[in-house]
Amino acid sequence: MRESFNFFKKAFRTIMSVLESTEIKLETAISPKVKADDLCVTTTNTNTDAARSGGRLRRKKCAILMMYSGWGFYGMQRCPVFPTIEGELSKALFACGQLESLTGEEHKKFHFQRASKTDKSVSALGQVCSMLLGENNDLISKLNDALPENIRILDIIRTTRCFSAKGSCSHRVYDYLLPTFALSPSSFSTSLNDSSCWNYRVTAEQITRANHLLGRYQGTHNFYNFTSGRLATDKSCNRFIISAECMPAFLLGEHEYTLIRITGQSFMLHQIRKMIGLMLAILKDYTQEDIFDLVFQRERVDIPKAPGLGLMLNQVDFSQYNQKYQNDGIHDPIDWSKYEERRDKFKLQYVYEHIDRVETEEKSMYEWLLTLNNHTYTYRDSSEHTATINNNNNINNNNAETLETSESIVPLDDVGNADDKSTHIDDDDDDDNGNVVTTTDDVIKDDSDIPLKRERLAL
Repeated sequence: MRESFNFFKKAFRTIMSVLESTEIKLETAISPKVKADDLCVTTTNTNTDAARSGGRLRRKKCAILMMYSGWGFYGMQRCPVFPTIEGELSKALFACGQLESLTGEEHKKFHFQRASKTDKSVSALGQVCSMLLGENNDLISKLNDALPENIRILDIIRTTRCFSAKGSCSHRVYDYLLPTFALSPSSFSTSLNDSSCWNYRVTAEQITRANHLLGRYQGTHNFYNFTSGRLATDKSCNRFIISAECMPAFLLGEHEYTLIRITGQSFMLHQIRKMIGLMLAILKDYTQEDIFDLVFQRERVDIPKAPGLGLMLNQVDFSQYNQKYQNDGIHDPIDWSKYEERRDKFKLQYVYEHIDRVETEEKSMYEWLLTLNNHTYTYRDSSEHTATINNNNNINNNNAETLETSESIVPLDDVGNADDKSTHIDDDDDDDNGNVVTTTDDVIKDDSDIPLKRERLAL
């Protein structure tokens, strides 16, 4: 029943978007001298000086470039119960007169959208939100004054009217800050303890081996085994990975780290953490490389999930949008290189130092590595799971022709060519007002994901 509801919901949204685009084309055809980009929204706002004097606030579509430290927040999206990044941003926009209220309807009214959803405690060094903003020369400084110091606005850029932070985004780049002792071979790991592990220095051979394994993720695969809460037949489990690499090692104080950088169209819950977890398990000989022949299939395979501490959003990319509009004489490109110095300073102060401090105190990576032997790295024995797959295979076969068009993966070359279309697969976990649906169980549930072997269950 829920699947049918979601199908008709998506179909309705598609029809409405087509009607809206047709309406815009008709308006432009009637008034050819008026460019679509020059069409503005005017609203009254009781928080602005213009409104107090009886004026109206003229709005144009803009991209808000921001960076933030995710610790202490329950993700990016607005939530009425828990503190989130968007919640803080909305309060700042309200204080600056850009929002008349903090409701979901108000955000929809001004076409608010984010480029990427980040989970609880995940930081971002290059996030983008889009919405209709009123003209204000001091808006960046006013927003930063109203925001906590661990959330910073880098820039506000005028965009095309149909720009969408989500739909116009070509791809997303995630980083994972990894202590290099996690890459140590199994023969060396036995001699390490929770204090001597920091003395390990990774070799070039281990970096090369890690890059070889990460290369197995490139391309389009079924990442059903790398997420949760989805059926094996769900076509949205097919994701396109552009690149995955292990960067050269570097020192944070006396501790050596490396960066795992993964670039893809979009990602699912836990996907990156499980990709890294499986790579580390192979490096340490808990399983063999031929497990890749299993994990991209539709049967559930028991694989580990790396700790979430080191995960961060590096940036969201708009290269397709930039290529199309940056030379039109009106719009500036969304180019992160212009803010590299500020991003590096913020990254060290609010992200890297925090990760290093927490890792030193809590030893999350070291203790997680000790649990790798608890996984079976093979099919999970669940008759109920198999029955569910068979049942959904029948459903999928009956609806294959319909689903093929609505949920297929978009080739990379087509991403971002149409500003008003969402061209990447993303989790549809919003309510009708754009708020993330969060329950108490989602927040307090155990995140260990460490199943026991059958022989241990028998004890």
